[in-house]
Formats: sequence, structure tokens, C-alpha cells
Amino acid sequence: MPYAVVVGMTEIKGYRLLFKKSKTGCYATIEQDANESVPAVVWKLSEYDELLLDRYEGCPRYYYKKQFQLPVWNLNGNRMKKAKPCIAYVMHEDRRLGCPDAEYFELLRGGYSDWEFPLDTLKRGLAASIGRTEAVRYLKKRQMM
Repeated sequence: MPYAVVVGMTEIKGYRLLFKKSKTGCYATIEQDANESVPAVVWKLSEYDELLLDRYEGCPRYYYKKQFQLPVWNLNGNRMKKAKPCIAYVMHEDRRLGCPDAEYFELLRGGYSDWEFPLDTLKRGLAASIGRTEAVRYLKKRQMM
């Protein structure tokens, strides 16, 4: 995104990661779950960046934007004084759960590693989407177990 700037990191409490089917594959989304949370990177977007991201994410056809007020930790690890207005792209709830392809999952795993997010969130999201047994098989194949 041409003008996007990283602001920091946050945690979306009360949501879990899932993978759901779209036209071209299975992709990450979040869904309400009181017992879970999902880490996220917070970006400051220009209107132009948001329009580009909407198009890239297939919004509003596949994803919609959900508004949150979230605590944000800057890149030094300090919590900012006020919660920030944030958006997350959420896949429509009627989309079916599915299994992401290896390349996409590796992209997410790389992002989680780069930002030092817990890989367990990714693993739990996979298990919730395709079942525990299938997830273990999938992760062993990719040497993540």
C-alpha cells in the first residue's frame, strides 16, 4: 500500500481466527468467540490505501469491514494512552470453513513469526476450520508440529 504506515500491534479479544472459502481459495477471517483473541498489526491508512485494500480483500463481496476501538502498543512495546479506532476485514459468516493452501498458510506463518505473534493462534484457527486430526496432519506435513 503506497501510503500505509505501521502504527503498532493490538489484540482483538473475543474473536478467533478461522479459515473460510472464497472464490479463489480459503482465507483467514475472524469470528466472535469469548474465549479467544487474535493478534493484529495496526496500520494508518490513507483513503486511497483503504480503497486499494477493499478491492484486494474483495470488500464487500467476500469480506466486510468491522469497526473496533482497540488498545494499541507502539513499536517500542509501550501501550498508547487511548484506544484507537480500527477496522478488520471479516469474511461473511455464511462462507464455509475450509483448508488454506500451503503457500497462503506459510505467508501467514511468516507474518506471525516476523511480528512475534503466538503460532498457537494460527494452529487453533486451522484446527477449528478443518478439525483437529486434519490440522495435525497438515501441520506435520509442514513440519510445524
